[in-house]
Amino acid sequence: MPFNKIGWYLVNLKNFFIACVRIAIHCLLHPKDFSRLFFYFFSTINEFYQVSHGKLNNFEQTPFFQQMKREMVFVRSNVFNMESIVTRPSETQILSALVCQLKPKTIFEIGTYNGFTTLHFAYNAPEDSKIYTLDLPPDFEIKDRTDYSYDDLMVVELSKKNIARRVYKNDPMGHKIIELFGDSKKFDFSPYYGKIDMVFIDGNHSYRYVKSDTENAFKMLSSNGVIIWHDFDYIIHRDVFKFLNSLSEQYKIYSIPHTRFAVYGKQF
Repeated sequence: MPFNKIGWYLVNLKNFFIACVRIAIHCLLHPKDFSRLFFYFFSTINEFYQVSHGKLNNFEQTPFFQQMKREMVFVRSNVFNMESIVTRPSETQILSALVCQLKPKTIFEIGTYNGFTTLHFAYNAPEDSKIYTLDLPPDFEIKDRTDYSYDDLMVVELSKKNIARRVYKNDPMGHKIIELFGDSKKFDFSPYYGKIDMVFIDGNHSYRYVKSDTENAFKMLSSNGVIIWHDFDYIIHRDVFKFLNSLSEQYKIYSIPHTRFAVYGKQF
């Protein structure tokens, strides 16, 4: 029987519509699952939008990426305890792989939340590394809500609640982690200027904060330091998307396909 390409598409299109109808019925009966479905839909659309309207370079076309593929980098990554809406499993693995390959001795994270990403830094960085992680203090009060999106307001409250139970508190790798507290737009970063091998920006997502955090990140970079931004995503974090597209006119910044990461580093 000859291969019928049109027939194959028609059968699978029928299955696609059946699946959509059944999922719609399931979401009506289980409303909590709808938000998760909506997030995955947003993520998929965002991935295509990064390609069609993002101005960043493709990380997979760099010699650094090809080197990582040749060397078969294996990492320590936990995929069972993460909150998939906050960080996708693939993002945690890719971030861990970058740490394994780059071997930063000093890491500065802006935005701790529950410390899950922080702990991945600790597990994949060299034994003598130090990870500084900056987040808001438990008594922080928001005075100007114009600097915060609805998403950021939720994260602020969740971060404050998680301060005492961050996942690295009783972990053997916790000794590498140094907690810092303050508003990143007012925090004094000067003691870290020129000393940080990797900066991870995942704090407030408003344009003013991302711009301020990025300016401080460049000042903190060591000679071979890298910056990684999370949430390069037009739909939910439009200010991050807009700012990095603009910054790419000045610096060579790369987006990592199938993630919400953007990266900068001279070695790329």
